[in-house]
Amino acid sequence: MKSTEVLAPAGSAESLKAAVKNGADAVYLGGSLYGARAYANNFDKEELLWAIDYAHLFGRRVYLAVNTLMKQNEVPGLAGFLEPYYERGLDAVIVQDLGAVSIIRSCFPDMEIHASTQMTVTGIHGARLVKELGGSRVVPARELSLKEIQKIKQDTGLDMECFVHGALCYCYSGQCLMSSMLGGRSGNRGRCAGTCRLPFDLYENGTKLNRKGQNFLLSPKDLCTIRELPELIEHGVDSLKIEGRMKQPEYVGAVTRIYRKYVDLYESGRPYRVAEEDEKELLELFNRGGFTSGYYKKHNGRDMMSLHRPNHQGIFVGKIQSVQGKHVVFQTAENLGKGDVLEISLEHGRKVELTCPQRWKKGDKVDLNGQKLKYLKPGMSIFRTKNQALRDKSAENLKQKSKENIKGKIIIFPGKCARLVLTSGEVTVEVLGALAEPAQKRPLSREDIIKQISKTGESNFTFEELQAEVHGESFLPVAALKQLRRDGFEKLTEEILKKSRRNQVECQAIYVPEEEIPVQNSPVLSVSLEDRKLLPEVLTWDRVKKIYLSLYEVSEAPEILSQCQKAGRQVTIMLPQIVREPELKLLEQCWNLLSGPDVNEICVRSLEELIWLRDKGCTKNVLADYTVYCYNREAYQTLNEAYGKKIRPTFPVELNFEELMTLSLRDADFLFYGHLPLMVSAQCQRKNSIGCDRQSFWMTLKDRYGKDFYVKNQCKGCFNEIYNGEPLWLGTETSALKRLAPKNLRLHFTKENREEARLVYRAALRALDGRSFEFPFPQFTKGHFKRGIL
Repeated sequence: MKSTEVLAPAGSAESLKAAVKNGADAVYLGGSLYGARAYANNFDKEELLWAIDYAHLFGRRVYLAVNTLMKQNEVPGLAGFLEPYYERGLDAVIVQDLGAVSIIRSCFPDMEIHASTQMTVTGIHGARLVKELGGSRVVPARELSLKEIQKIKQDTGLDMECFVHGALCYCYSGQCLMSSMLGGRSGNRGRCAGTCRLPFDLYENGTKLNRKGQNFLLSPKDLCTIRELPELIEHGVDSLKIEGRMKQPEYVGAVTRIYRKYVDLYESGRPYRVAEEDEKELLELFNRGGFTSGYYKKHNGRDMMSLHRPNHQGIFVGKIQSVQGKHVVFQTAENLGKGDVLEISLEHGRKVELTCPQRWKKGDKVDLNGQKLKYLKPGMSIFRTKNQALRDKSAENLKQKSKENIKGKIIIFPGKCARLVLTSGEVTVEVLGALAEPAQKRPLSREDIIKQISKTGESNFTFEELQAEVHGESFLPVAALKQLRRDGFEKLTEEILKKSRRNQVECQAIYVPEEEIPVQNSPVLSVSLEDRKLLPEVLTWDRVKKIYLSLYEVSEAPEILSQCQKAGRQVTIMLPQIVREPELKLLEQCWNLLSGPDVNEICVRSLEELIWLRDKGCTKNVLADYTVYCYNREAYQTLNEAYGKKIRPTFPVELNFEELMTLSLRDADFLFYGHLPLMVSAQCQRKNSIGCDRQSFWMTLKDRYGKDFYVKNQCKGCFNEIYNGEPLWLGTETSALKRLAPKNLRLHFTKENREEARLVYRAALRALDGRSFEFPFPQFTKGHFKRGIL
């Protein structure tokens, strides 16, 4: 039986050491480029080469995150960036970008490729693509259930790497544009600003829905699956991934140690019980109002969210019993130590913090005094956010050097060179030392030799077994024994590391050349509709030649297809952005409709759908929406090769004009107007605030500055979409758009009424005709067309 991997984060050299010391089988880390944690203390070239050697010396694996989307000008540098790490023995790369997959596969064919959770693999079809592209492992979307994970494993045989502890995103990973559109810091580029941890209020028709003090509506609790480990392993999870490349080494070490303990317990066959003190330690390390076991056994829910606060809460240690002036009295529910930090939350996000001046035992009456305590009231809860004893324990743990267990044997004959044989795993080395002379006085004893050779000091080794063969009466100076040990350790280190080294390679990557695209003077104006209620209005617009309809809408009212065809409009069906089991059933049910004569084109919004269509033998034209990321020409070519024929692309919404020009996209779609979806989430704002009534409504999220975002709870697929309150509008950029030469300019309507939609259409016509126009909304955005992302 293959052992389950404990995979720990290494955001720094100290975190790497902490992970190795505490039992991680593998670590994942980022280099100076291409990684999805741009603000972690990532490794430069020399540090990363050291990290690979350090991990391999202890028999651990290293996975390098190369999981950002690459702009075209970054593509040529990828192979050169990876080459020294490949030759050093890097075990795998974690990848999101399809262009990166293609380059890595061609340049480094024997290096493992792991599909990042940023690739949004939600089912068997996306996983099949990963396997076809040469991937050996997939990190599926965190929203998947145990059964969905098991199904992917059984269908593809790929290694399954799943998050078991740490922060959760509100949005499906890889689908979030919130940070990107608000501040130019894209999660797809490793620069997420953590917008989901900010406060919001939820409104419907002007009525506030969320409760007072519960306004961190997008902030999930941290994941903890220590109780669910047996089920995860039994459902096919091969690697248990701990999140936390931004966390401190003490956190990494402690969490790794606890998960190592319980993986070993499960694999030993002994009864599986989680100790209360271990769960408490995990809570004290970091929690946002408790933990959640995530989506493995439930679809969503209020109890998964940290509505009261987005940061560390600590653990409950008591309630205030009385307040007299500056004195506060409470009975402690935990042992408290000197240096512990206590926190009491007040209204409006304010808090009172105090440091324990002494120790108290559980049950003691504690009397604290201080000027700031006068704001407190009886009944307020007290939490410990810093456990000094736990910090000291973790710090002491990190001070102790990691040592690899080895076996040794020293052989000494008078008149011959001393021999030292060392073994680590499958590696055995032998070194010769100084000549052993016949003893003149006191000969060397076995005990003397073992005592000297056992002094491993600051080396990376320790002897689990050491034998000494002493023949006759011999003598060697202590200095000679020490030198023999040093030489042995040096050669053993060299041979261990040599096992993972690779030969120098010559990169065979084939880059896709840039093409000059002829100017398109008259792109076709098209309209996409989330709601069919606008269709009668749109059918009266004579300049609109193509209409995009949501599969959800068409499945409920298939007659709208014939209405479009009778009106002489081409029809593109837009598939869901996320495909899980319900969506897959819907696709199968609608196959005859999709392949029928009333549909001209199918728009895929995920890799799942692309491979599903291919496997169904689809003969329709296919459009890949901007959610199927192609930020470079190599990615687009890989997409076409995977599908087996040319796909019509959509210009990415995160690139600026100059970057879009480098893509050389022909026959492409361009989003000209629309409220962009910033997040798609398995969570439901309406359900979490007032309960589920199975009714879809438009709601408004309002941030701390009064900025609005629109929310739609999509009951048909049981998910939420959050839209930018300011619509994208590029009517002022028509000259530049001619140079991009899109085939279609798309007006995307979501919550607009008939009059608003009509005014947008008229403004678009006037803009395209080079006439002055009046845009109907006072606020709009050009997105990244001018600024781009970092």
